[in-house]
Amino acid sequence: MKKISMLALASAITLSACAQQKEGDFTIEGTLPDTVKTVMVYADGTKEPVVTGQVTNGKFSVKGNAPKDAFLNIGYMMDGGRPRFITVLNDGEPIEIRLVDDYWVKGSKLNNELNEMNLKSDITILAASLIKDWQAARASQDEAKANEIAVKINAIQERCDSIKIAYIANHKNDVTPALLMSQMYYMFDYKELVEYINSGAVWVNHPLCDRMKKQVEAMAKRQPGIKFTDLEMNDLDGNAAKLSNWVGKGNYVLVDFWASWCGPCRREMPHVVKAYQTYKAKGFDVVGVSFDNKAEAWKKAVAELGLEWHNISDLKGWQCAASSAYGINSIPSNILVGPDGIIIASDLRGEDLLNKLAEIYK
Repeated sequence: MKKISMLALASAITLSACAQQKEGDFTIEGTLPDTVKTVMVYADGTKEPVVTGQVTNGKFSVKGNAPKDAFLNIGYMMDGGRPRFITVLNDGEPIEIRLVDDYWVKGSKLNNELNEMNLKSDITILAASLIKDWQAARASQDEAKANEIAVKINAIQERCDSIKIAYIANHKNDVTPALLMSQMYYMFDYKELVEYINSGAVWVNHPLCDRMKKQVEAMAKRQPGIKFTDLEMNDLDGNAAKLSNWVGKGNYVLVDFWASWCGPCRREMPHVVKAYQTYKAKGFDVVGVSFDNKAEAWKKAVAELGLEWHNISDLKGWQCAASSAYGINSIPSNILVGPDGIIIASDLRGEDLLNKLAEIYK
C-alpha cells in the first residue's frame, strides 16, 4: 500500500508541474558584458520581442512563451552599436548563455550540439582578423592584396559550410537543421534541394523551411522540359516589352539574368557575347533581364559590355519579377529556350554555353 501511495503522490506532483508549465514556455538566463542594459527575445517571424528583460551587473533572466520548436533569437546591443543575436531552439529546456571571457550556450542536448556546431563554423570568429585585413586592403584600394586575402577567407568559408552540411546530414530526426537550411538553401541546386525535401527528415516540415520550398517551386519553372514563364518589363527606351516578343518564336533564345553591379555577371559576359556573335546569323538570340534598380547604371553597363541583344528590366533590384518567376536568388543565371518555348537547359556558364550551342548548330 505504501508503494502505491508514493507512486500516486509522485504522479500528482508530476501532473501539477506539467499543468504549471505550458507547452512553449521558456526560461533563459545568462551573463553578458556590463555595458549591455537590455536583452530582447524574438521568435521565428516576429518583428516585436516576445519578452524583454533588464541586464543588471551583467546578469539577466527572462521567461516567456513561443511555439515549441521555434527558434529564439536573443538580441542585445553593446555600446550603441548594431544589435547582436544568439539563436537557440525552444524545446522546453532551460537555457543559459555566457558572453563574458568565453562564449557558450548550455541547455538541452540539441541546443548544446547546435552551439558546438556554430562555434566550429562561424566565419566571423574563425576569420575575424582576415576580414579586417581584407576591409583595410579594400579601403586602401589594394585589390591584389584584397584578392589574396579573399582566397583565404573563401577557403575557411568552404570548411565552415562543410561542417554545417555534415550537421544537417547527421540530424535528420530533429528540427535544428531547419535553421541552417533557412540560411543556406541558396547554395544548393534544384536537384539537391528536391532531395532534401523528399528525404523524410523531420526538419523539412519546420516553418523556417517554407521559403526554401517556395524557392524550389519557383526553380522548377526553369528546369529542362518546362515551358518558359513570360515576363513583362521595359526595354532600354522605357517601352513595355515581354519575353514572348522573342522567346518561343522559332529560334533558340538565351534568357540571361544579370546586373550591372554584379562582378561575376560582368566576367561572364564575354562568353555570352562570343556565343551571340558566333551564332546570331543562324537565328540564335539573347534577351538580357537585368536585376538593376538604377536605369543609368543599367544602360551604361549595356554599352560598356557591348550587349547588342534585347535588354529589359523592371528596375526593382532583387524584387525583380524574374526572381519569383524563376526562383533566382543569385546571378548570373540563365535559361536556354528552344524554338517551341520549352526550356532545354539552365545556368550554362562559360564554355558550357558555347559547347551546347555547337551541339545545337552542328
